[in-house]
Order: sequence, then structure tokens, then C-alpha cells
Amino acid sequence: MRNDVEWSRGRNETILSGETLVIEPYFDRTIGWLDPALHEIDSIELARPISYRVFLPPSYDEHEHKSYPVLYAQDGQALFREVPGSGPSWQMDDALNELYDLSAVEEVIVVAVLTEEGRLEMLSPTPDPRHGGGEGPRYLQFLSETLKDAIDTRYRTRRGREDTAVIGSSMGGLFSFFAAWKRPDVFGKAACLSSSFWWDDRSMVREVQKGECPYPRPLLYIDSGAARSLFEEDANVRDGYQHTIALRRALIDHCYVPGSNIHTLAFAGLSHDNASWASRLAIPLQLLFPRR
Repeated sequence: MRNDVEWSRGRNETILSGETLVIEPYFDRTIGWLDPALHEIDSIELARPISYRVFLPPSYDEHEHKSYPVLYAQDGQALFREVPGSGPSWQMDDALNELYDLSAVEEVIVVAVLTEEGRLEMLSPTPDPRHGGGEGPRYLQFLSETLKDAIDTRYRTRRGREDTAVIGSSMGGLFSFFAAWKRPDVFGKAACLSSSFWWDDRSMVREVQKGECPYPRPLLYIDSGAARSLFEEDANVRDGYQHTIALRRALIDHCYVPGSNIHTLAFAGLSHDNASWASRLAIPLQLLFPRR
């Protein structure tokens, strides 16, 4: 209790004889909170300002001694339910708060980068013959150097690769894989949902097939929806399942061990949309940031 009046937030804990439990109570907030400010930072790499939002954990204001892991998320314009006018979202705020209530994950700072302007160009690792693009390397440099330095300076972060993750879906999933593959010294973990691995004639699959694995090796979570019928023609329903499987096969053939440093899941009946990603977001969050 605080001041003999206020009880700490969160659920009661149960421990068995011989177990040890470290308690770090907080009192003022019950849930994580989205900073109302829309932040902006100039990107020399992309020659324009980039906007981002920050979602902070419940204990952030009270535990001034504590530092937190960081999740860099693509498509920040579609992540949070509590952003007015944002439309259907991943509901990442709800997913994290439910996991916090269950004590199922570590508290984490989420940096949600808005990628709606020039999205294909920004998130594509290579140019596609039909769609163009290819600014991914420059965006990666911005994310791993300019933005990360600003976040580490402004917030109490744990700065090592093992505490720095990247997440995205569709083109954001493609970029998240690219980021961890090319800069494993910065991003030690990546979650790639319904990723556009078809891009540029499956350039990322071909990159992995070369057999040159990154070191240190990042932890990977890769998933997709899947059609229930082999004759499904709608690409959103098929959700790139065959491309995801091709990447998984290439990774396992060269340097990854299923269930150890790579987790690949398929979700029959889920398609390529925010509602599908919201429905399974709790899975990669627990794999990226398991409670210590």
C-alpha cells in the first residue's frame, strides 16, 4: 500500500513454497498510455520529416529508476484504438494492456512510426519492377541511427539489441524482416505479420537462399493467414502464405531452428487486414518480450 490508503495496481500474485517473487508496485496508472503528442523528427536519410507516436508502459512515470525495452512498429497510423479517426487498427494498446494485466509480458515502450506518406517506397528493401520503391535501406538507416538515438536520449530505454525489436505487417512485415536481417546488431528481434515477401520477385527469399546468415542471429516471428480452399483467387484471403513458407524453408535450410530462434505460424481463415492482425497480435508480443 501507499500512504496506508492506496493499493498498488495489477493482479494479485500467487507463489508456491520455495519460490521467489520480486514486486515492483505502481499506483497511478492501471494501463499503458499513448503520448497525445505527435512527434516529428527530420530525416536526413529520407530528406523529409518523419512523424511517430510513443506508447508508454503503466509504470513509466513512477519507476524513475527503471529502463524499458523498445518496440519499433511500422504503420503507426493504424496501430492504436485510442487515436481519434484512425479507423480499424491493430488495437496494440488493448493487446499490451491485457498482457500487462496478466503479467504475461515485460513492459515495453512502443515507438510507432507513421508510414502512410510514400509507404511503398519507404518500406521496400529493393525496387519492384511493377511498383517501384526501394527506399528501405535509407529508412533502415534512419530508424537504426537517427530515430533510435533520439528515442534513447529522450526516454529511459534499454539500448542493447536483445531489448530492441521491430514489428510490422504487409510491407511493414517485409521491412521488419529486412531490418533485422541487415542490422542484427541493432534489432535483435523481429515480428513479421502477413509480410509482402512476394515483393521484387521474392527478393528477400532469394537473399536468404544465398546462405549468408546474419550474426548475431535475430529472433524471428513470421506468420500469415491462409485460404481454406486451394482454389481461392482473392490474394487478401490467400495472404501470401506460399511466399511465407518459401522464406521459412530458406531460413531453416541455412541457419534457423524452428521453435528456437524462429517461430512461423499460419492462421487459416484470417486474411490481409487490421482485424486479422489484431486478433493474433498477443502471440508475437509474448514471444518478443516474455516476462523475465
